[in-house]
Amino acid sequence: MSDPMFYCPELTGAGDTVTLQESEARHVAGSRRLKIGDGLCLFNGRGTIGRATIENIDRRGKTIVAKVEECQVVPAPTPRIELACALPKGERLAILLDMTTQLGMAAFRPLECERSVVKPGSTAHARWQRICAEACKQSRRPYLPIIYSLATPAQVLADTNGCDIWVAESTGVKITDVKADRASGCLLLMVGPEGGFSENELAYLLKAGGQMINLSESILRIETAAVALLSHAANYRQ
Repeated sequence: MSDPMFYCPELTGAGDTVTLQESEARHVAGSRRLKIGDGLCLFNGRGTIGRATIENIDRRGKTIVAKVEECQVVPAPTPRIELACALPKGERLAILLDMTTQLGMAAFRPLECERSVVKPGSTAHARWQRICAEACKQSRRPYLPIIYSLATPAQVLADTNGCDIWVAESTGVKITDVKADRASGCLLLMVGPEGGFSENELAYLLKAGGQMINLSESILRIETAAVALLSHAANYRQ
């Protein structure tokens, strides 16, 4: 499917008549200048993609109705890769979310660590989801990452019981010596704040079975570490 790709959470299967609202509709009618009869590639963020044809565009281009002609469900890759990460400052978080979504992040878990500086505002979740949706469209990835609420490392581990754990930590083994277990159902990647995880947090992560991984001889920014760790993990997906 080579038609332009748009996010449509209500998509379920062939034969659906779906409505694109607000930003997606403006993108179709405005930025892409598509017309009635043109084709679209839709995805629902849960693995279903479909080819649809535009049937109606309202005068202001704020609502678009399309008929879904064919659909397919793309199996989710394994292992499932989740990223638990302290928040970088400013627009660096947008870069982090965009790049890790393209690489196949299944879930984003913002971390509140002892040395954390940045905390999300009240509108952060919706903005993060928009960034991830745009990254899915650009990379033609049918799965939209799940975005969780702010949590401590201990809370994240309690909620991801059974995952293999990789921790970005300069005292760990070199990343080139680390391999993921392809049979594992879930891989949890953890990246701390600019000052790193505290000694208490590292001790807790080690006790929980976390593998400490040295990503580089250089000191990396949060978003760089997250992308490096996820890129390496993605090599082991099936």
